Amino acid sequence: MQSYAHFHTEERECPYLHDRPSRLEVRLIDQLSSAEHSLLLQSGVRHFGRSYFRASCRTCSECLSLRVPVRTFRPSRSQRRTIAKNRDIEVSVGDPRVDADRIDLYRRFHTEREAKRGWVPSHIDMEEYVASFVDSPVKTIEFRYSLGGRLVAVAYVDDSTNAFNSIFAFWEPALFRRGLGTFDVLTEIREAQRRGKEFLYLGYYVQGCVSLEYKRTFRPCELLKEGRWMADEAEPVGPPMEGPS
Repeated sequence: MQSYAHFHTEERECPYLHDRPSRLEVRLIDQLSSAEHSLLLQSGVRHFGRSYFRASCRTCSECLSLRVPVRTFRPSRSQRRTIAKNRDIEVSVGDPRVDADRIDLYRRFHTEREAKRGWVPSHIDMEEYVASFVDSPVKTIEFRYSLGGRLVAVAYVDDSTNAFNSIFAFWEPALFRRGLGTFDVLTEIREAQRRGKEFLYLGYYVQGCVSLEYKRTFRPCELLKEGRWMADEAEPVGPPMEGPS
């Protein structure tokens, strides 16, 4: 692993629990092997592009990494209905691409989340899009979802030694009744199974954060607590799917 910066961010308002401060430990990485990437995932590290980070808050430890053992995953009745509802969606998996359609779709999705979930506004351009989702020290694949020839959802996933790692997904907000976020995670799990992976990492779960509660509905799942991965035995609660983050 070759990194060119390692630092802690200044404290700022937590994007998940707004009543407390948050801080990140960040490492900017230039080169990374697939095995090294797997070890970082196992230790609870997330990333966008070459920026690898994990929560390093002084007074809070609510950010828990969550992963799904894909070999034992079984979709719930609700998730099976979502699969059936989206049988007309065309799915393709391949190398990441960047174009106006993707950026426009991302902007529509994010604008809707800003209005409904209070997300920090994003004015992403092509350069930032590439830096966040395409330019990575490890292999990234893109899941593309089309309906009648129109792009309706996109997801980016790391392909590491024994796991997939969901980076981010976004979709057409006007099609919210289809549950495209849930459909994407189910598609990622199916593809991970097909490729013989052991886990799908879904990023942080934070109890009380509406945008992240959905992750515990993909079961069985495991949470990283005090350095150990533990089976999540609690019954999941929370709102419909929001998307990997």
